[in-house]
Amino acid sequence: MRLIGQIHITLKGSIVQRNPTVWEKLKRGFGASVDLDTDRMRVELEATAVVDQVKRALGRLGVGNALSLVIDDTVIFQDTDGKPDDLPDLMLALSEHASLFGRGFRELRFAAEHEEAGLHLVIETRARTEHLQDEPAALVSVGGRVQDLEPRRGESGDEYRRRVEPLTKDPALFEAARLQFESFVGRLEAALKAAMPEARVEQHHADARVVHAPDGGAPGPHPVGPTHPGYDPFMVYYPPSPLGMMLDVMLISSFMHMLSPPHILVVNPAGATLGTAQEAAANPDVLNAADDGGGDDEADGGDGGDDDGGDGDDDGDPWADDGGDVDDGGGDFGDVGDFGD
Repeated sequence: MRLIGQIHITLKGSIVQRNPTVWEKLKRGFGASVDLDTDRMRVELEATAVVDQVKRALGRLGVGNALSLVIDDTVIFQDTDGKPDDLPDLMLALSEHASLFGRGFRELRFAAEHEEAGLHLVIETRARTEHLQDEPAALVSVGGRVQDLEPRRGESGDEYRRRVEPLTKDPALFEAARLQFESFVGRLEAALKAAMPEARVEQHHADARVVHAPDGGAPGPHPVGPTHPGYDPFMVYYPPSPLGMMLDVMLISSFMHMLSPPHILVVNPAGATLGTAQEAAANPDVLNAADDGGGDDEADGGDGGDDDGGDGDDDGDPWADDGGDVDDGGGDFGDVGDFGD
C-alpha cells in the first residue's frame, strides 16, 4: 500500500521574455509595440534559503534524517551510511558549496525521511528557478509505507506472507495509517506556510493507494513525473521489492471480502485511479479497466481530481526525471536525475 501526498509552493516571479526577431527589432525601431512574453516564469531563489526554509518546516515535525541534496546535477550530500539525525551534516555540506550557487540554480532536489506512528515517510522537495506559468516553483512530495507491511531483511516470500496476511484482514490498520498520513501532510503544509510566508502553499492531495496489476503483471519502473498525482518519492529512493507486488495482491483480495473496506484508492500500474476499495468490493468489474489501460484521465496528464498538470510522459515535462542515478551504497536512490528542460 502506498501513501502519497503532494504540496505545491507558488512564488511571485517575472515573465521570461524571448529574444526579438530581426523583423521585431525593425518594428520596435519604428516605435511599434512587440510582445516578447513567453509562457514561462522566473523566480529569484537561493539554494541555501530554500533548503533552510524547508529544513525549518521539517524541524517543526521532528524530521531530522536527511537522505540527499542535489543541485544542478551536483551531489551536495548523500546519506550513504544511514546515519540518523544528519540534517546538520547536510547544512554543513551546503555551506561548503555555497560559492558554487551564489548566482542561483536551475533545479534543486532535497530529500529527507521520517518515522512516526508506524509509518516510514520520504519527503522530497523539488524547486526550479524557471518554470511554466501554470506550474508551482516548488513541489513537496511525500511517500509513505506502513512499517509492519514492509519486508524485513532476509525474509523469504513464504515468511512474509505468513506474517503479513493476517494484517491485511484488519481494516482498522489501514484506516489508522491513512488518517495518520493525512495528518502528517496537513501538518507539513502548515509548517511550510509558517516557514515561507512569502509563498502560496497548497496541499493538493494525501491518500492511500494499492496497485492492481492486470494478469499478475509487474508494475515496472516508476511511470510518472513529479507533477503527476501518482508520483511516489518513496519509490525513487527505495526501489520496489517483489514482495510489494505480493502485498498488493493480498490487499485487493482481502478488500474484496471485507464488509466495509477502508477508504483506499485502487490504481493501475500507470497511476490511473480505477476506483476505491469500496467500489471494487461492490463491483469487481471496475478492476477490469486495468486490463485495457482504462481508468480516469489522471494517467494521461489530467488532474485526476487532484493535480493541475503534469503528464505521465517525461517528454516536454520540465519536472520529469531523465535519469542520473545517485549511488547510495546503503539504500538505492535510484532515478533522481534532473528534471530536464
